[in-house]
Amino acid sequence: MNNKKNTLKIIVFSLLGIALMVGTIDALPLVVRFLRRALVIFLPFIIAYILSLLVNPMADGLQKRFHLPRGVCAILVMVLTVGFAGGIIAAIIWKIVDEIRSIYDNFPVIYQNIRNTWLTISDNLSNIRALLPENIQSVIDSFYEQAMQWVADFAKNAQIVESAGNVAKKLPSIFITSIVFLIALYFMVADSDTVSLAVKKPLSKRFVDRVSKLKFEIKHYVGGYVKAQLTIMCITFLILLIGLNILNIEYALLIALATAFVDALPFFGSGTVLLPWSVINFISGKPKLGIGLLIIYFSVMLMRQMIEPKLIGKNVGMHPLLTLLSMYVGYRVLSIGGMILGPLILMFAISLYKVGLFDDIIEFFKRLFLKINREIQDIKASLNNKGD
Repeated sequence: MNNKKNTLKIIVFSLLGIALMVGTIDALPLVVRFLRRALVIFLPFIIAYILSLLVNPMADGLQKRFHLPRGVCAILVMVLTVGFAGGIIAAIIWKIVDEIRSIYDNFPVIYQNIRNTWLTISDNLSNIRALLPENIQSVIDSFYEQAMQWVADFAKNAQIVESAGNVAKKLPSIFITSIVFLIALYFMVADSDTVSLAVKKPLSKRFVDRVSKLKFEIKHYVGGYVKAQLTIMCITFLILLIGLNILNIEYALLIALATAFVDALPFFGSGTVLLPWSVINFISGKPKLGIGLLIIYFSVMLMRQMIEPKLIGKNVGMHPLLTLLSMYVGYRVLSIGGMILGPLILMFAISLYKVGLFDDIIEFFKRLFLKINREIQDIKASLNNKGD
């Protein structure tokens, strides 16, 4: 009778554990959609709060040094930070849009240049191609035809005008969101102490302590990683932009921006773009351009070797296998952007684990598995006693 009761308990506890895990997996898409929707709604306040944490020390310094009212210090800091950063971002966006429009206008010429380059490479490699087996030759020809078809389809289906119209429709929403962001930022800087007390007051001391530890973990690990990667990405972008302009490359800003983005991805690097591009130029009879691209690549590599160890300490970052796993999962869930967000989300989850946010959940499953194990041991013991 006891064996039957123990077996029933094991089945119940096992089904409970499986149901919890399956329910968590099934509920995950709903949770993600809810969080995404909440993020969109509260995004101006979240950005304002993060920016207020960065500019509050500047406002404190102005207030102490010049004995100005807190509201005046808040306005001065906002003008300096938001105005300066906004001006730079607006100038970069304007230049990017101008280059994209130029690409769209000159796409037939670009398409013909790509075709001519491919024909030049084919002529230069014709002797080598002739030595290859016929099936490999057919694969190369098929690749060329697909590449040209992709370029032609891109030119045909490019919806630049429609995209511009969609952006224009969103302008009122962008304007309102920007106003809300600026007002929220002003109050969070001008009344920083009041906002901090209002946030902490309804929370328990244990929760506040955990949040403080979490802020430290995020600032130390996630913040340090992001700061280091952004610094390296900006320096890489400047090296690429200067080098490409020296080589008189068209659309240097777009190419430098895209290459710096690829360089920021772990396991990829700027060589993913620059090395094949250099090889193509050597084969197509442009050795000077090929050498120039190699010089840019080695300049980026040298810069990374010099500053990356100093910016990214041994306690910042993750094991390469975890980084690869987070990148792949991020890509499968969020496409290309997930390859950057994946490691950041995993580092954030590790920070949550370190401050003990998952302790109760882990403890629950530990007790559940220990209970199942004890029931199994009781069944084994009773069976052994019967056998004796």
